[in-house]
Amino acid sequence: MKKLILLIIICTTFSSCFYFYEESENGGGDPFFSNYTPVVLDRNEFENSIEILEPIPVAESSKIYIINDYIFINDKRTGFHIFDNTDPSNPIKKKFLKIPGATDIAIRNDVLYINQATDLVVLTIDFTTLEISLNKRLKDVFPALTSPEGEWYYYEDEVVVNWILK
Repeated sequence: MKKLILLIIICTTFSSCFYFYEESENGGGDPFFSNYTPVVLDRNEFENSIEILEPIPVAESSKIYIINDYIFINDKRTGFHIFDNTDPSNPIKKKFLKIPGATDIAIRNDVLYINQATDLVVLTIDFTTLEISLNKRLKDVFPALTSPEGEWYYYEDEVVVNWILK
């Protein structure tokens, strides 16, 4: 009896470790099925993806950072909306800092410290013209971005900047 109980415990414990794939409509199965698809950039494209654009609509706002008369609102994993907040009752959209994979920012003086997916990027901003210049990039400071379900994606010289629901 003890052996039977032990066998049942072992089977139920380890059965959750195995993934039984489902048949798809076309007859094949995907043993690594995920509800999310990674948004991937090759390393060169990733490192050259930072730019200042004209304002765009906010899609998925996240963290907010205020410095002097400016507000930086993170659009999750796409960049930062920059607002002129000289008149707090009427903030004006000025620019969009496109930086794929970015979720957080810190600013000291005219220097922006931004996490861009796996990298820490240091930029200088001219607050009068809202122009930026890249000072430094520290590669692989942060862990790779995993999906909301915990999947990970890795290929050499590629960086996951987001996961989108299929």
